[in-house]
Amino acid sequence: MRKSLQSIFIAGLMTAGITTLTAIQASAQDNRYEKNQWRNSHHYDWGNPDIPYIEQRGFSIGFNIGQADLWGDVGTKGVIDHYNNNVYTKDIFKSMRFMGGMFVRYTYIPGISFRLGVNYGSLYATDEWNTEKALKATYISDDYYQRYVRNLDVKTNIWESNFLVEISPLRLSNWEFGKLSKMRFQPYILVGFGGFFFNPRGTVKDLETGVSKTVDLQPLRTEGEGFNAPGKTFPKSYSLFSYAGIGGIGFKFDVGKGLGLGLEYQLRYTFTDYLDDVSGAYIDPLDQQVAFLGNPGKADLSNKMSDRSSEIIAGNKNKAGSLRGNPDNKDMYSTVSIMFYWKIKKRNSPWWSTY
Repeated sequence: MRKSLQSIFIAGLMTAGITTLTAIQASAQDNRYEKNQWRNSHHYDWGNPDIPYIEQRGFSIGFNIGQADLWGDVGTKGVIDHYNNNVYTKDIFKSMRFMGGMFVRYTYIPGISFRLGVNYGSLYATDEWNTEKALKATYISDDYYQRYVRNLDVKTNIWESNFLVEISPLRLSNWEFGKLSKMRFQPYILVGFGGFFFNPRGTVKDLETGVSKTVDLQPLRTEGEGFNAPGKTFPKSYSLFSYAGIGGIGFKFDVGKGLGLGLEYQLRYTFTDYLDDVSGAYIDPLDQQVAFLGNPGKADLSNKMSDRSSEIIAGNKNKAGSLRGNPDNKDMYSTVSIMFYWKIKKRNSPWWSTY
């Protein structure tokens, strides 16, 4: 699943980059005579919805909010299974997470805009989503069954800032005379990068009382991050800050003189494999006891959050060194958002017709 999403993401970045360079070069070579002719024969007013127009240069301020999804090691392997399982649909408000924020937008030329934004939200995934198909599995090696028995979950808060280039292809073709460029309804492509802070948390359940609570996972070093032991190799400690490449698509509609509405999908390909605190292999509980010497409570909690399979199969314990996740793929997260923006400065005539 993640490899196919990565291929689409990379192809989108290349296409968007070529489109942007071509558009800027074309704008520099535009014919001044045709602009003057068009300017002298047209006067477009943004307040008149019956008159076509093309977006003018200037700033906008916008807001966005929508659903957020984590694509990591915890949860289902496939995109369809992520949503289409009876655990997700039975308690959809528990399974769904949201992200929202605001951005400043600057239109450089018709069809090319730049955004600087900030977002806050949360991500969620659980191996419990595999329950339905795991119980129908005929082999214990079945992926659904293995994920179900692994029994991990994660809730991750995200604080994100980003820079995006917004490309509206239909407005790049023919600014003065193209019919498609003057449509108020426009598809667009997003490409950019961002930085974010995150904090993965997991659910721990008291088997005697049945009471559950969430705990921060990074300080527990559930895969031995940063441990030192003779003759053993452990992964490095991971930072709670990382970067992401961003790609997306959307549709927007200019409502009136200054207001625009849109629906967009953004996929973030991150440079960390620890959004869900799962990347590599199980470790020996003795290593946790040594690493947290003097704090037996933390050592026990680290061991419990590392391997929660005993909650599904009593007494089960995964062998040290066996895979807990996939270290070859970085984590991703996505949003499907409604956005709207308001143009701070509006003009009654296009900027390119004034000299």
